[in-house]
Order: sequence, then C-alpha cells, then structure tokens
Amino acid sequence: MRFSILTILFLLIFFTSCKKEKADYSPDRYLSVDELQQIKKTIVRYAGKAPRRVVDTVKFDSVYDTHYEEQVDQHELIAYFIDKQGEHFFLISRIAPSIQEKWVATGGRMRFDENRQLVDYEEVFRTWKLPKADMLERSRYLFDLMVNGKDLTPYYAATAGFNYIEFPDENVYFDKKDRIWKSKQYGSVEEMVYESRDRDSLTKKQSH
Repeated sequence: MRFSILTILFLLIFFTSCKKEKADYSPDRYLSVDELQQIKKTIVRYAGKAPRRVVDTVKFDSVYDTHYEEQVDQHELIAYFIDKQGEHFFLISRIAPSIQEKWVATGGRMRFDENRQLVDYEEVFRTWKLPKADMLERSRYLFDLMVNGKDLTPYYAATAGFNYIEFPDENVYFDKKDRIWKSKQYGSVEEMVYESRDRDSLTKKQSH
C-alpha cells in the first residue's frame, strides 16, 4: 500500500514538472515604455484605419502621417514575443465601428535590421469584430498558435464562422511586398469595402 502511494506521489510530481508553463507574452517583458510606444507607431502605420477613401499603398504616403499618429493611443499592444532568430511577433487591438462596442485584433510578425529599421512585416490574421472579453481570449489563443507555428486555417471563417479570423479567407490575403490586405477580386481590402458599400447604396436607391 505504501509503495502505491509513493508511486502515485512520484507520478504526480513528474507530470506536474513536465506540464508546460503558460507562456508569458506581456509586451513589457520585451519592450521598455519608449520602445513599446515606438513599436505601436510602426504597427499602426499598417494595421490602423486608412484615411477615408484612400486605398492601396497610397495610404502610406507621408501626407497621412498625422492621421496614423492620432491613432496610436487608440491601439493596445496585447501580446509580444521575440524568438531566438530575432523575429518579432505582435498582437494589437483597437475598438471597431459597431452599433455595440466591439474590438478587432491583428496578429503578425516583423523583423528589423541592425539599425532598427523595419525590413519585413506581415499580418498573419485579423479577427472579426468581437466583444472585448471574447476578442482578448480568442486573439491571445490565436497568437500562441501563431508563435508556435501551428495551423490557423481551422479558425478561418469557412470553418469557424464569425468567431475567430476574418482575414485571411478564400478571397483575401496579405501581400507582404505591399504590406496590405488584398482581395483577389477588387485589389486592396479598402477597395473591396468601398465597392461593396457603393453597390449596396445603389441597390437601395434603385429600389425606391
């Protein structure tokens, strides 16, 4: 009997020690206060809302600098991780236009050169508009999968509906060269959205 109890205790200690600790993706673990603000400025230039009716890479023109700078404090850097190869993984969120308060999160990765200049940038996923608690829970889960190189396709809309990932999907992909989301049919995502809104508006006018 004593042997059995000791064996059970040993096994409990063994499996507890082998249990993977939950990863700490707190941004302040990797970034100082000043670095965090600078990183947010870098990401918002791509993940922030584009100026109204401005599409494609035109939105990166310096004339819109102020537009993006005003958005920095409206974004929250939720999670961050730098791997051994120097790749930076980020998860950033902002409130999204909606009748009820909802948030959207973007997860991605980037690299910098020895002069801290951005040389590679990719947005891996963008969530649907979600209540903040749901956005935080689901986007952090997706972030962990991304960092560990796991397959995210089961969380695309075709499989998971409007619960996890809005982009990419079968029509929308991220163009790493231009650093924007593109639609296979319309070009940039902004063009796709405006085209859809204009078409809906025209349909409504014709129905009256």
